[in-house]
Amino acid sequence: MSEPIIQLCAGDFDEAMRFLNVVFGEHGPHDFANMLPSIYQPTDEHMRCNYAVRERGRIATIVGVFPIHWRVGDVTLKVAGVGGVSVHPNCRGKGYMKLLMNHAVEEIRRAGYDLSYLGGRRQRYAYFGYEVAGSTYALHFLKDNARHAFAGQDEVVSLEPATDDAATVAALKTLHDSQPLHCVRSTQSFYRHLSSWHSRPILARNRDGQIVGYITPNRDNLVVNEMAALDPDTAAQIVRAWANQETECVKVLLQAPAGPVLRRLNEFAEIIRVETGGNWQVFDWVKVVDALLKAQHAASPLPHGSVVLGIKGSASAISLTVDADGARCQVTDREPDLSLDPLTATRLLFGPGSTSTVIAVPESASILASWCPLPLGFSSQDHV
Repeated sequence: MSEPIIQLCAGDFDEAMRFLNVVFGEHGPHDFANMLPSIYQPTDEHMRCNYAVRERGRIATIVGVFPIHWRVGDVTLKVAGVGGVSVHPNCRGKGYMKLLMNHAVEEIRRAGYDLSYLGGRRQRYAYFGYEVAGSTYALHFLKDNARHAFAGQDEVVSLEPATDDAATVAALKTLHDSQPLHCVRSTQSFYRHLSSWHSRPILARNRDGQIVGYITPNRDNLVVNEMAALDPDTAAQIVRAWANQETECVKVLLQAPAGPVLRRLNEFAEIIRVETGGNWQVFDWVKVVDALLKAQHAASPLPHGSVVLGIKGSASAISLTVDADGARCQVTDREPDLSLDPLTATRLLFGPGSTSTVIAVPESASILASWCPLPLGFSSQDHV
């Protein structure tokens, strides 16, 4: 295949948006510029994230690699979000997707990303090293849940559409950034993230008029993709107020680990389910596992123990330990308790199912059942 792989620029914006809208519009209308304003902007900085091949001067295929900085406790993990994977209908069957995906993964490795995320069909992306993993909690609420849980109590928050003025954005960003796990968003892009995926940011005020939380419902108002609140009780009041406004069951998505907000909402949710977080590929196993094991331990103290894993393709085994000094993952020369290929290791460590749903874990590694799945996954408002 002689066509060169290029990076797009600001001048390609309109053509690229038309291309993506056509390819993804086969099953329904799309408007990428309005659907994902956080990553698609007519600037060189934004557009160079898109790799493409042109055929006879026209874009034939695109794969986007978008940098995401995921704050996990005291550590920032560098995540490559892969999105907009597309081939024009007239150019399919020529190997363009394979060409660009292989190129994208090599560029991700070269750039030193810690891990990578993408959405899409499992087997399609397993060929490039990705595996379905991660945990998202989906809590379903009916009006009756709120009515019974708060019987005799006045509502203490009010909801209103959020605006993009500087003071409001600063208040919402402070709430977002106070979460122990969150993606780093600039002040300039913060409101665009809240509006991504056709979400409609709604803020909550207390009786004194102070902003104490927000939610990002989707366009039919039935799924809240992201929520941040001053404290768990405020989060419960926000869900109560939102459920009371809707005529059907509303779903609130929360990312792992299971912290105080999740536990508070679980007290009155009708249904709680654990859903997968997408397709993931880990490049720096020590850094990623260390950060997420620490986050899990901080959310709910883990039992003490140690296990050594060998992961095919890694130069050294890794040791996971929880003891009186805390939780950590390190390189080790000890003999592995368990040797795994990367895809199995991803499922075993990050779920969404328990370890026993992945493999029969030997007794020497049984402590993993008490630690895993580790909290891999971030808000869908940061998905690409």
